[in-house]
Amino acid sequence: MQGLTRVGARQDWLLRMGAEVEAAHERAYGAMRIVHLRQTILVGLAVYNVYNLTSLYLMADIQAWTVFLRLCVLTPGSLLIFCLVPRLPEIWREVLLLPGVLVASLLPLLLLWQSQSPLATYTIGELPLALVFGNMLLVLRFRYAVPFTLITCGVAIVVVKTKVGIDPMLHFPFLVQIVTGAFLTLYANWHVERVRCRSYLAEYDARGRADRAERLGDRLRDLSRTDTLTGIANRGHLDETLAAWLEDGSEVLVMMVDVDHFKAYNDLLGHPAGDECLKLVAQRLADYARYYDGFAARYGGEEFTLIFQMDAANGGSFLADRVVKAVRTLAIPHPARTDGLSVVTVSAGFAGTQAGLPRTAGTLLARSDQALYEAKRQGRDRSRAA
Repeated sequence: MQGLTRVGARQDWLLRMGAEVEAAHERAYGAMRIVHLRQTILVGLAVYNVYNLTSLYLMADIQAWTVFLRLCVLTPGSLLIFCLVPRLPEIWREVLLLPGVLVASLLPLLLLWQSQSPLATYTIGELPLALVFGNMLLVLRFRYAVPFTLITCGVAIVVVKTKVGIDPMLHFPFLVQIVTGAFLTLYANWHVERVRCRSYLAEYDARGRADRAERLGDRLRDLSRTDTLTGIANRGHLDETLAAWLEDGSEVLVMMVDVDHFKAYNDLLGHPAGDECLKLVAQRLADYARYYDGFAARYGGEEFTLIFQMDAANGGSFLADRVVKAVRTLAIPHPARTDGLSVVTVSAGFAGTQAGLPRTAGTLLARSDQALYEAKRQGRDRSRAA
């Protein structure tokens, strides 16, 4: 759940949610946004060209020019945007909409300003529809709806004030209509965008909290299954894994490993040194078990358990001897030994599932422990089979 970790994210006054949250929103809803934009562009384009019929009556003096601009300028431009929308990154997709809607809103104002028809003034009614289309149907991002509305409103005011033929008595009513229409559509856009942002931020925060809770749960579960000193699996994790392997019918080899003369090592060098010794041995055993697709755990004290999914008769001796050698080659000094060896060693005993014996974890562990005892009795630094 990458990108959903910063809980409590908020938007600024332009309703921007921040790069991380915007990217997450795009991953979740970008495809829906693209479908919405493409459908709205086609519908808006069809409706927009209906005004070619009204210009026949209201702008008869430049009717051919109005048709040309709508069909040969605005229509191809809109279709280009339609094609580019699914191909552009989110930021450029939303930016591209701004010039498109500006052309759609400013074109009627340009035609109004150019026409000498006494009925041209009535085309001012197209302006609110252009604002509705951009702010409420396309639902421009609020940061683009603001310049779209301000530019359109400003140009409309200039056209009304400078257009020859408009009765001065109509200036104020037109200005009121333009400003209030622009304000209401911008307010509607702000409201829709604010709801969108707040809804997604609530979802984002909830997913962030859930993600953190899941990671915390995983961490706690790992801690509950990990030996705190050595960092490898603990007895509980061993019991779970061994039970699962036995249940699925696999051949299982269980190996008990014990550090030789560890009490003497602890008594002479102290518990901190003993802890470091156990960590080194545990890591070597875990690496070894992992290499052979096995599992290693601390059984308790200086005793470890390794399990493998294999037939003990075919691979047990090889694995056990390699385990003993792997620890010996660590060459951890053991100055408390009196048997002629000067490094830390281990003894190992192993047993495997076999016909005629109970297929239980308790049986395997007990047989392996008996084999370990025999390895100890015969001189340590060696392995024995049950």
